[in-house]
Amino acid sequence: MNVMPAANILVSSQPLASKNDLRRSLSEAGLDVVDHALGSAPAVNFDSVHVAIIEVGTRTEVAVAQTRRWRVELGDTPLPVLWVLPDANSEQTVAGFEAGADAVLAEPCETAILVAQVRALLRSRKLAARVANKASEARLLGEQLQKAYAQLDHELEMARRIHRTFLPRTFPEVGAARFAVCYRPRSRVGGDFYDVLRLDETHIGFYLGDVMTSGSAAGSLLSVFVKQAVRMKQIASKSYRLIPPDEVLVAVNRELIGLGLEDPPLVAMLVGVLNVADGTVTVARAGGPAPVRIPANGEPESWNVPGPFLGTADTSYLNVFGRLDPGDKLVLGSDGTRPDGDPVAGVASDKMAETGGRHRSLGGQAFLDALARDLLPHVRHPDDFTLLALEMGEA
Repeated sequence: MNVMPAANILVSSQPLASKNDLRRSLSEAGLDVVDHALGSAPAVNFDSVHVAIIEVGTRTEVAVAQTRRWRVELGDTPLPVLWVLPDANSEQTVAGFEAGADAVLAEPCETAILVAQVRALLRSRKLAARVANKASEARLLGEQLQKAYAQLDHELEMARRIHRTFLPRTFPEVGAARFAVCYRPRSRVGGDFYDVLRLDETHIGFYLGDVMTSGSAAGSLLSVFVKQAVRMKQIASKSYRLIPPDEVLVAVNRELIGLGLEDPPLVAMLVGVLNVADGTVTVARAGGPAPVRIPANGEPESWNVPGPFLGTADTSYLNVFGRLDPGDKLVLGSDGTRPDGDPVAGVASDKMAETGGRHRSLGGQAFLDALARDLLPHVRHPDDFTLLALEMGEA
């Protein structure tokens, strides 16, 4: 016979009942027996009990009451209860199961069957205990996940507030140049950033960028870092120098590389400087869709400025020069303005040129809102959608 590890078996019986045969059978099977008087009032300490056996005898009602009381005391604690009847009796068997017994045997009961039944109950108890432990672990994990999600939600909200704080509410007006923006964040926190800066009496700087992440707090905060790294004017003691767009991108690129991020995200950015006196524009581009010039008359055109994304390698950028006449517009779009399937540039600029040409008679915010209404139905990816427009008015 295989000997099981020691386990406490509570045997509850009438005071005068003989438990010698039952005790001997259980002891020979390697089980420790703990005696209990059937119907006794003191509560049982079930901590060390693995299976409870009730020898019902003639006290069926007492056994029923005791079994029900135990079930109430045990609550969710898994403890198998076995009833042993003095003879086969269907009414007693039903009463045992209804009271909460897990199994019912009738005497005379062969030793092998009794021990096998107890072993089966021990296995079910162990299984129930493992399930209970896993359920407890799952509850603990759930609580930890809830705390983690709450912390993440707090961080996302803080990142959103910081990001929105660094986005300008109004743009400076220099000469006849006017700017408008259409910003549609597609997630809890945004990765797009933009600004317009008055550099002196005749020059105005502008940029639009996009940290290409899936709306994470890190991407939003990185966009704030990039904005703070932008320097478009170098001031000396009694003079200043306007920094060309290509140098601005080189400096920002080096700042990003200096962070030493293990998995740096792609950062797209377009920087420009406008001379309001003669309408000349200098732009440099690091990834992202090409800017589109929409003239007051004539065909719109894309300014295909070459340049790699920021933060990937130490490199240089090129300046491209153009001109805006009165009534002309220059439209910049973030990566989120590209139609589905367009790999960043190309189709995005063509679609913007086509759509912008249809609405060229509109000005300022009305123009951008009309452009956004036409472009958004073609955009189904989750990237933020940002348009920045520069319009030259009459001097």
